[in-house]
Amino acid sequence: RVAAGAAGAAGGAAAKGKGKAAAGAKGKGKDGKPAPAPKKKGAAPARMDVSAVDIRVGTIVEVKKHPDADALYVEKIDVGEEEPRTIVSGLVKHKTEAQMLNARVLVLANIKTSKMRGIPSQGMVLCASSGETVDFVVPPEGVANGERVAFAGFEGEPDEVLNPKKKQWDAVQPELKTNTAGVAQYQGVDFGTSKGPCKSAVAEGSIR
Repeated sequence: RVAAGAAGAAGGAAAKGKGKAAAGAKGKGKDGKPAPAPKKKGAAPARMDVSAVDIRVGTIVEVKKHPDADALYVEKIDVGEEEPRTIVSGLVKHKTEAQMLNARVLVLANIKTSKMRGIPSQGMVLCASSGETVDFVVPPEGVANGERVAFAGFEGEPDEVLNPKKKQWDAVQPELKTNTAGVAQYQGVDFGTSKGPCKSAVAEGSIR
């Protein structure tokens, strides 16, 4: 009985030893060195073309001068949402309040909200400019507020918010221009809507 007990103890010790060896082997490669940690899947790279951008048709329903900046207007713009967006624009030198009110415009709707002299601006009104001449880029008549401007060949849902650190807008904006007929384009592709292309009175201008 003593011998049998000793044999059992020896067997138990051996089993424990094998267990420790197996546990030690876990996490090691074939050569005995620690196995590399599994690679984490990184975030998808930022889109650097106009497919990431959300440009919406809107109407300026209210406008007033910025209380703390002579060159800025504070607008309320209906872009088809429950409430109009507050947007601050540096257009005082180019448009009267009467010209701003009820104007049909295009709004860059997915830039990060930022304060303009203390007032949060929830987007940007797009205008074409050439030299000192600045004017709106406007949708055709009959396009509903909130319709997203489309670009043939650049389909896809826009980013919820453009990432300022990735400089997405900085990559897209230089490619936004009006042609000789004033049609707004990205890399030669029209700003498209359900009623046709968007235009500006400023031909061969830069859009921003």
